[in-house]
Formats: sequence, structure tokens, C-alpha cells
Amino acid sequence: MKQNTAELRKNFEKRLIEFLKKELSHLSGTKFTRNRINITRKESGAVANIHFEYLTNTRSYEAIILVEQPVLQAAIAQMAPPYPSNLANASLVYSMSTTSEKAACIDLPTTEQGIENACERMLALLNGTYLPIVLNALEAGPAMVDDILARPKYYSHPVPLIFTVLKINGIQASEESLARILSEQTLGYTNHHELKNAFHQHLASTSG
Repeated sequence: MKQNTAELRKNFEKRLIEFLKKELSHLSGTKFTRNRINITRKESGAVANIHFEYLTNTRSYEAIILVEQPVLQAAIAQMAPPYPSNLANASLVYSMSTTSEKAACIDLPTTEQGIENACERMLALLNGTYLPIVLNALEAGPAMVDDILARPKYYSHPVPLIFTVLKINGIQASEESLARILSEQTLGYTNHHELKNAFHQHLASTSG
């Protein structure tokens, strides 16, 4: 008997989380619940949330990924940038939805083979792209700099965050990397352009 959409969703969502729980069991501080993965770091209070949301119009699933990082947030608050965050939620340092990434949403599967394929594809997306970004943000490690440079609009204050991460990790930016950090492409969005440029030049002159 053909399953309706509600039944297909319930079955797939259960299978997806069971599959991801098994495949990602090696990740520390990870909890799996219905349609959701939470990753926490008790020492820093950092929290990441990956939520799988069904999109009725396209009959597919997006992944919504949010990261709170108190150490980085406190540093940004102390810097007091004279312009607002790129993100609507002030408590976040990173926020993105896979609807903004080409071909990154998973269609609701309707067959057993489809479920297996969808689970494998979601795992590949997480391992290949999104989990490394999340883990780098949770740890505030050096690799976070490249993540921010690659996708600045998903970060609250891209340039201040980069300078904070460099400072935390005791890294001095080279002349070449500094030019890239201060480039227009790293602003995230070009609103408040002059304020951003002036503030970022000030950060560059006082860092290191």
C-alpha cells in the first residue's frame, strides 16, 4: 500500500537519525534527537545545532546549521564593532541553511533504496562540508579563518572573528593574507561599507 507524505516523512526521519547516530558516533559531545544533531563543548560553552527541516513546496529537506561560541562572542562584544552582525540572531557566530547552497537539499525518498541513498548523501554532505566548518567554529581553531574567508556572509562579524581567531591561536597574519582578510569579499555583506572598512583597518593596525 502506498504511503502518504506524513508516513514517508516519519519513516525517513527516523531512519536518517538512526543512520547518522551510527555513522557519527565518534564525534564527542554529540546528541541525536528527532531531526536534530546537537554538538556541545562543556569547557567553552560552545553549542552547534544541525536541524533537518522538511520543505513542503519542494518535498525536500534542508539542514539549518547554527553555532554559538561564547569565547568568540565575548571577544566581539569587547571589540564593539560599530555595525550590526550579518546574522539576525545576535547570539550566533555562524548561521546557514542548505537552501542557499546549490543542490544541497535532500529529496524526500519514497523507496527503501531511496532512503539508503538519501542517508548516504546527507552523511557525505555533513562529512565533506558542514561538520568540518561546525567543528572549526566550536574549537575556534586556525582552520576557521579559511572557513570565514570562503563563506563570510554566514558569520556574524567575519573580519573581527578572523582577527580574534588569529589572536587566540597566536598567529600573525602575513601581508598576503592580511590583504585578503581586509578585502571587500570578506565583508559578508556590503552594507555599512565605510564603517566596516575603517573599523577593520583599525583592527589590522592594532593586532599582532
